Amino acid sequence: MAQTAAVTITLQKVLGIDGWLAGAKRPYALGFIAGRRFGRSKPIPAGAKELDLTAEVIPWKLEVAAAGSIPVAVEIWDDQGDAGSKRLGAVTGSLGSPYPTQVHELGGGPLLRCDVFTREVPAAPGAAPVPRVAEGEKARATLRVPNTVLVSITEILGLHAPVSPGAPGVKRAEARPGYTSQDDLGRVYLNSDLAGGWAKDKQVIQLTAKVKVQRGKLPADAKIRWTVVEPDDPTNDDPGFHAAWGQYVDKKDYDAAGNHQGSRAGDNEGKPAKSPPWEAVSGFALASAAAAEAKTTIVGDESKVVFHCPDTAGDNFIVRADIDSATQVEGFGAQTGIMTLWHRIRVESIRMKGAFALPMDEVPVPFEPCCVQLDCEPEREVADQPHMAPKDEDLETECVAYVDKVFTNKAKPGWFCVISAMEPHPLPSKKGDKVFEGDAELKSGGAGANLSEYFEVPGTFPDVNFAELTSGSDTVSFNLFSVQTETTAAGPITRCWIVEHDAQPEFTAGDGSLAHAYKVRFNYSPRHRKKGGAVTPGGYGMAAKVKVKVFNPGAFYTAGISPTATAKGKEYFAGRTIMFTHHRAYRDEITGQPKADYRQRILGTIVHELVHAFGMPHKCGYFDFRAPRDRTCCMNYRPNWMLDDKRNLIPGTSGKTGMDVCGRHLKEVRRVHLEDNKGLAWK
Repeated sequence: MAQTAAVTITLQKVLGIDGWLAGAKRPYALGFIAGRRFGRSKPIPAGAKELDLTAEVIPWKLEVAAAGSIPVAVEIWDDQGDAGSKRLGAVTGSLGSPYPTQVHELGGGPLLRCDVFTREVPAAPGAAPVPRVAEGEKARATLRVPNTVLVSITEILGLHAPVSPGAPGVKRAEARPGYTSQDDLGRVYLNSDLAGGWAKDKQVIQLTAKVKVQRGKLPADAKIRWTVVEPDDPTNDDPGFHAAWGQYVDKKDYDAAGNHQGSRAGDNEGKPAKSPPWEAVSGFALASAAAAEAKTTIVGDESKVVFHCPDTAGDNFIVRADIDSATQVEGFGAQTGIMTLWHRIRVESIRMKGAFALPMDEVPVPFEPCCVQLDCEPEREVADQPHMAPKDEDLETECVAYVDKVFTNKAKPGWFCVISAMEPHPLPSKKGDKVFEGDAELKSGGAGANLSEYFEVPGTFPDVNFAELTSGSDTVSFNLFSVQTETTAAGPITRCWIVEHDAQPEFTAGDGSLAHAYKVRFNYSPRHRKKGGAVTPGGYGMAAKVKVKVFNPGAFYTAGISPTATAKGKEYFAGRTIMFTHHRAYRDEITGQPKADYRQRILGTIVHELVHAFGMPHKCGYFDFRAPRDRTCCMNYRPNWMLDDKRNLIPGTSGKTGMDVCGRHLKEVRRVHLEDNKGLAWK
């Protein structure tokens, strides 16, 4: 449908909202114009009868190339913390042709007040009347036709539209003719050329603008003026995003105390590979270029330019195209929707013939909030290997060798692999037998960084490697790193040294090395917390006298692993994941078939291992980013408790691991530069 007008709509006020706010805790508003979302707003004061939207830092304003009815709306929400946001009400309406320039009030009660300014596209000129000249007289009429030019953005190479729910072998986004991200979902890939191929440290789009002379003529000096605009990062404004993570993901929207102060732009962290970020396309000269603006020549009825995008996932921008001329011209410009930078990874899927199929159609979904697109290839079958390693101590080495053998795309940039295997190593015939249950006393040995806790039980159990400790109503599981047996006057005893639970709550995006991922580590034992050599009381807050259950090997063992790659003496995460689908957590030992909850259980583990591929540590100690809050980050281990703001453990938070990441993992995965990971060695 042809454009009939340029309509600029500004949301100004919502009147009569007091009836919605009764009992609200932290009310706020979201606005919508032609599908574009604005906000969230500044907090709505208690007892307010109206909401003044003109006080927002970013105006809730949009120019629409009108060709039909334009929907507008404002929703009022209440942020109820861990319970999530509740929608209190909405005012909706639409603006129809001829979109009169005036203040409109929409809705029945409450009312939405919006200002509308319309410039109608004039009709193409036809015949024009002129005065009749009397016989014998000399006279003439001069017709001056105004210059009116319409600009449209018709093509953006390097931009991709989301199209697929994630079926293996189907790309989750694709280049689409004429797509300009008017749905605000367009993706531009990092380290990618215009055709979508790998190009290290390059992320570009090429825009084409067409001009149509509606009346008059195109001035000889006319050019296209390209302007880039940086909108707010909308991640933290979604009602399903927990407010506790808002400041970490979008710091500029909050004051020093962490209170939301309305949406603000300027969130991009990346830098373009070229400065200024504009490049001429052959045949279309670049007349001028600055950081946020460029001008290009018009050849025939079109102009083109290349824009070098910022190099961090989650960065976003809008590009506008207008006529620029020293000659008077009535111009109708055009703009794209919001375009966002994404990681794009292809995943080679490999399955041993006897292993269970992995739910690769669901794996990409939890990565999308991190601006990561995983395109999973169709599964490829390989020969069985019942055990990856002869024993647990050899597992890492054998996994590295196996991946090197079967990962056919390991030398290609932009590729990860996921392997469905069987068992990690042989297990005892009696897996995880409980050999002792009773009372024990916790004791400590060593000091500072070398302090460890242990307990002793009667009897000789040289093979035990796992224990459950109960103090009061809390039961926590621990691995054992050393076992000593000896004979005392009272009889034989087994001394069990406890492996502390580690946590990495202060991690940041880095070079993909394990050294960086685990640079800052907290350790928690039954009665102590350690950070480096500093030891403080606390830990799991257990009493000295506890009840213990002690188990032989097999009670707890590896269900998935991310084999590392070594470069110049350092170990790196390298986008390689092996899932052991015959693990007792996934496989029914009687039927030999997957358990009823197999897909759900193994999906969380696959996501966990693939997040490692971005150089991220596990066991962050955080809840996931979603609201309502009922699940912990998928990077945690099920037995571990989560952490509060002071890095102390929170009772009752084990066993809640979900499919999603926390807000910190979400932000840091975006910040990762995979091209700098020496273990991946993507050239």
